[in-house]
Amino acid sequence: MSSFSQNWKWLSVLGVMAITSGYWFFGGTYRHSQTYAQQLADSKASRETLDTVDLARADQLSKLFREVSKSVKPAVVSIKNVVEANIVRRGAPRTIEDLMNGYGFDSEMAEVEKRRMENGLGSGVIFRPDGYILTNFHVVKNATVLEVYLSDNRQFDAKVVGTDPKTDLAVLKIDADGLAHAPLGDSGLMEVGDWVLAIGSPFGLAQTVTSGIVSATERTDQGITAYDNFIQTDAAINPGNSGGPLVNLRGEVIGINTAIASRSGGYNGIGFAVPTNTARRIVSDIISTGRVSRGYIGITPETLSPESAEQLGLPTQTKGVRVASVARRSPAEAAGLVPGDIITKIDDTSITTSTSVMRIIGETKPGDSVKLTYLRNGKPVESSVKISEYDETQLNRRLELLSQYGIEVEEVSPQLMRELGMSKPEGVEVVSVNQKGAFRRLPTGLLIKSVNGAAISSPDEFYAAIEEAKEAGSLRMVVRDAENEFLVRVR
Repeated sequence: MSSFSQNWKWLSVLGVMAITSGYWFFGGTYRHSQTYAQQLADSKASRETLDTVDLARADQLSKLFREVSKSVKPAVVSIKNVVEANIVRRGAPRTIEDLMNGYGFDSEMAEVEKRRMENGLGSGVIFRPDGYILTNFHVVKNATVLEVYLSDNRQFDAKVVGTDPKTDLAVLKIDADGLAHAPLGDSGLMEVGDWVLAIGSPFGLAQTVTSGIVSATERTDQGITAYDNFIQTDAAINPGNSGGPLVNLRGEVIGINTAIASRSGGYNGIGFAVPTNTARRIVSDIISTGRVSRGYIGITPETLSPESAEQLGLPTQTKGVRVASVARRSPAEAAGLVPGDIITKIDDTSITTSTSVMRIIGETKPGDSVKLTYLRNGKPVESSVKISEYDETQLNRRLELLSQYGIEVEEVSPQLMRELGMSKPEGVEVVSVNQKGAFRRLPTGLLIKSVNGAAISSPDEFYAAIEEAKEAGSLRMVVRDAENEFLVRVR
């Protein structure tokens, strides 16, 4: 009896365990099946209730993307930047002892080998059927050979028609005709939220198309070019896309993809393109003259910060650009601008950054006039300024003089002659000083009459006297300001 009872107890325990396990196993499967059954039901219901009108609209957008891609892709090229360099190869060392003693290789066994090294890969867009290509300056920089590959992999050598580093643009030409080309659209019509496509050769993958929207317009002060004014997009842009087109849904080029904001060097959703409204005038100048004509008024602009505004006794929310310096005999000087003036408008455009001043003036045709609105001692003033042409050669010479001598001088201006009561010009006028050089203590607007006892009457005489003073190891100058004439020694 006890044996039977004991067996019965064990059977009861096993039965409970079996029931529990079965409930867990089959019950779990059952619940899973219920979930999946619900998903199947939802899927069937959703498929039956899909709005065919919405699907048709989506199909239309998809077709539009396809057609835009087909219309533009044949005009997009890959550009290989090749540098040819002469490499000097030496023969074997004469002896191990010679090599250890630093005598190197046998010069009589030297050979010159020309190597072709790929310097970079970028993109470009054909904008005229006779083979004119728009791309970035940094794509073609320092190239000795430029190889252009069309969409069918045909290869052409390209020549550089002209470049503009200040906007990072370049125009190339290949010897071909009847080519597919993409029209340059009006980038000024683009608004935040508009669809765009980016086409190029990211990582060498030619004819790659990515899509996105315009994230922002008129992005300035990014530190990418001297005249920053970019369209920002979230269309995927990666290394190799540079120089390729940013296209609207009309198949028009509205930007040239130029840079990305990235911590990794790859796509992070922030890309920048030079607007075609900027590129159009650059292209026209380069093709017609081989160079870019740019406006100039002769000021050094500085963006006004809240701290600077407060120091000048202005409200901290004041927006504008402070004039740090005014070049002698410049349009700005002729218009009456002085250092410390704060430019708030050019014509009817509000000014908030130094880049915007340089860009607007630079894009103005030399000979035209603009109206400047600025603050002087907190009061608004207006002045008309006639734009002259930016002479890069002359400005580069000034930079070279500052670098070489630490000081830049010019013939004495009529204004300084009046201030000093001079009836005829003599000496030279200090117009700029390198703040880290030997002349750093000299103020601008100072008259230099002589160097080491020799009278000075022109800038050329001054710089020649400086060279002689360097050899002599002694430099003495007689200078004059509005009140005194005194001797200055420069070490």
